[in-house]
Amino acid sequence: MLNYDITRMKHKVTFETVKSYENAMGVNVPTPVKVATVWCGEYNNTMSQTYTNLGTNVNVDLVLVIRHNPSIKKNYKAKYLDQQYDVVSINSDDRLNAFDLVTLRQAKGHTTRK
Repeated sequence: MLNYDITRMKHKVTFETVKSYENAMGVNVPTPVKVATVWCGEYNNTMSQTYTNLGTNVNVDLVLVIRHNPSIKKNYKAKYLDQQYDVVSINSDDRLNAFDLVTLRQAKGHTTRK
């Protein structure tokens, strides 16, 4: 995705992964580890994309646009505007000055963004 107005990237999103560490008692404790914090903007579907998605089983809450970043993976968590999300998919574009679309779903056990 090459065409996106960079001035719309007004917020930051933090991507995290979970790693297990052994504590003093020998128990593995899952701990979130920050991978990257990047500028982002919200992506809105066109009307034809919306109509196409209505006929499919799409369960997403938000799509963000970020600069292409190969360190962001699908199995990561995302924190955006104080809400936790699971990364559903990444539509990646590795061309020069390109953007990635990161599709997010509200993490289980967290309230919906207002």
